[in-house]
Amino acid sequence: MPAITVTHLTKTFHQKGQTVEALKDISLTIETGDIYGIIGMSGAGKSTLVRCFNYLEKPTSGEVCVEGKNLGTLNEKQLRTERTNIAMIFQHFNLLMQKSVLDNVCFPMQLQRKKKKETRQRAMELLKTVGLEEKANAYPAQLSGGQKQRVAIARALASEPNILLCDEATSALDPQTTASILALLKEINRKFGITIVIITHQMSVIREICSHVAIIEKGSLVESGTVEEIFAHPKSVAGRELILKDLPEGGTAEIQGEWQGERRQRERLAGDKKLRIVFSENSAFEPVIANMVLKFGAPVNILRADTKNVAGVAKGEMILGLPQEKNLQREMERYLWEKGLEIEEVTGDVE
Repeated sequence: MPAITVTHLTKTFHQKGQTVEALKDISLTIETGDIYGIIGMSGAGKSTLVRCFNYLEKPTSGEVCVEGKNLGTLNEKQLRTERTNIAMIFQHFNLLMQKSVLDNVCFPMQLQRKKKKETRQRAMELLKTVGLEEKANAYPAQLSGGQKQRVAIARALASEPNILLCDEATSALDPQTTASILALLKEINRKFGITIVIITHQMSVIREICSHVAIIEKGSLVESGTVEEIFAHPKSVAGRELILKDLPEGGTAEIQGEWQGERRQRERLAGDKKLRIVFSENSAFEPVIANMVLKFGAPVNILRADTKNVAGVAKGEMILGLPQEKNLQREMERYLWEKGLEIEEVTGDVE
């Protein structure tokens, strides 16, 4: 049974005499035990979508089923009970500033009227899980951003949820802290089997932790599938833009050594053919680009390059500027394809 099934979901807001269609006919399935990413730029509707998963936002139409239960058929009391199985963590942590770390984690269990001894014992176990047992008596103001998010994760786990919704949970954190939080979420998923939904605008977060992803643009689902599939073959404009935005200039030292021309070269190539290539496991150990240059006796410009971790697998990618001669372009494309590389044409500027 899937953890979450969304069918033809729409959400419309009426504000100051205007109608805003925040979500438009979205259907998706999140399997139990998955780490599922929902990505889009600011204002795309992804946070509204995740709030529909636990009916904090009631859809205008369509269905949300959580572990086989249609939330639209439940009364308020039943919804409150169901929400104990669907925990949330947020960008700004939402901790109780006047309570200690331990009391923050105890709070959900106190609402469930569990015994004090049992509550404190369970809270200490959860603080150990997130690596903060020594901070039990500290207060949120004494913690770093990463530590606050770890407390928020421990508090979310206190109600023993089956699903954890993470709404931009790492957006306020630096890259190193983000990596540690994502590693913790992976471990929680592995250890407890909790289904995790990650809401983000950062493709790097999706690559690092998620197995599946849905791309939201202007309230519509424009693409979904495995992270590896979409990374190699983005079908939507939004998907391609998010991947290109995630690709930094430069890359490894070896690739930087081959880089020719920098900005002036890119400007000269603005109207030329550019290809994005993704190296497969078989092609990653062969100097494919160098061999192609030797084979055809023509230079190729490496406009961008990097290595990414995609669903736990290292994937190399480059954007190449090909020579202007059309027949040579076709021959080079064929050569790259035969070498097992994933290829797609890039239009416009790559910056």
